[in-house]
Amino acid sequence: MQWNWVDPQMAERGYSLLRRLTDQGYEGYFVGGCVRDELLGRPVNDMDIATNATPEQVIALFERTIPTGLEHGTITVLIENEPFEVTTYRTETEYVDHRRPEQVQFVRELSEDLRRRDFTMNAIARGIDGKYTDPFHGIDDLNKGIIRCVGVADERFEEDALRMVRGIRFASVFDFEIEQQTWQALLHHQALISHIATERIRIEMEKMIAGPYPYHGIELLLISGLIPYMKVNVPCQDLHQDLLRSLEQLPASPSILRWTLIALALGMDEQQIKIIFKSWTFPNIMTDQVSKIIRMNERLYDGVVQLESTSLSATEYKHALDEHTNTHQSYVLFVSCVLDYGKEIARHWHTLFPVLPQQYQQRLAIIGNQADKWLQQLTVYSLADLPIKGQDILQHVNITAGKWLGELLNEILLLVATGQLDNHQDVILHYAEQALARRGLR
Repeated sequence: MQWNWVDPQMAERGYSLLRRLTDQGYEGYFVGGCVRDELLGRPVNDMDIATNATPEQVIALFERTIPTGLEHGTITVLIENEPFEVTTYRTETEYVDHRRPEQVQFVRELSEDLRRRDFTMNAIARGIDGKYTDPFHGIDDLNKGIIRCVGVADERFEEDALRMVRGIRFASVFDFEIEQQTWQALLHHQALISHIATERIRIEMEKMIAGPYPYHGIELLLISGLIPYMKVNVPCQDLHQDLLRSLEQLPASPSILRWTLIALALGMDEQQIKIIFKSWTFPNIMTDQVSKIIRMNERLYDGVVQLESTSLSATEYKHALDEHTNTHQSYVLFVSCVLDYGKEIARHWHTLFPVLPQQYQQRLAIIGNQADKWLQQLTVYSLADLPIKGQDILQHVNITAGKWLGELLNEILLLVATGQLDNHQDVILHYAEQALARRGLR
């Protein structure tokens, strides 16, 4: 039976692996996410396999293997450089800290292996003949749009508390509902999430936020009561849910767009972002980019407010919105931010603009409407794009270097970037002379 949502070459390599197992008298089945996603009509990115062959037998059967999880019975088999995780049928004994099994025991029956899995939709196997083994009615639950634990939900969550967050993540990504007994068990065991490392929760959250229905997952998290028990404090007291409802209007990639909106919805300032994102184990580059987008947003907003305050009246300012002078001032403000934070951050801000709070959209309307055109017009982005260096100015004006030099270079860069000064050495040096004279330095 053909796979509809698997790359044909991957599927053929997977079948060749199963054929090798079965030709040698072993069992082999596709299991887990690849089977679930095929049934859901979702692209399959990898294919896991379960077998009654022991890890040693698997290693002996295939030329290229990697003992990636030998203690848990998992061997990665490479078929024409395509990796397949092959795991021996197993059951698991007592769990340590509500997360990991203390040891595993290999078993001979596929049904025993499927029994240890988290949710019914992940406990479906597919054989080389295309037939499904579905002892816990996972296909029926998929058709109904239900997340249901395999067996007794209390036991599944007692074993591995991360399953509670995974269940919410699956419900969010697939837009499913969590079955009543499974949900009640989650509410009963919510405190167990305190045993789970923040990094593991963050990984699940990233998958959820990158999915097609992130707000559904956030709603479930909020009403689940899990958040107060997590190792990292999440400041939900002043949560702006209207912003969170806009998550789906943003592209899932790059991920910083949705996470910036989440930071705004939580009312985080730059310092809180640095502290909380670090404690959430996000990479430094993610924290830095989110901080810069929010910093740029606040700087644009404060800059426009300042323009408004210098007008004769709010009414006159409103009438002046479309005037050349105001547009030019907004342009200069925007370009100064691009020079300080970079073109990429500016583009991210512009993508975020349509879902910003109403007061930002109103005050930053000119910039929001013109940003794309202004970005295309820019020809210089840093001091390296100027035909002079600080040493050239020092030699030309014969003045000792000081704080003034950096300030003057940045002033020149902004003037050149906004088209107020030609990017030619003679023109810039002449401007430098005049600027220093105005400051009384010549």
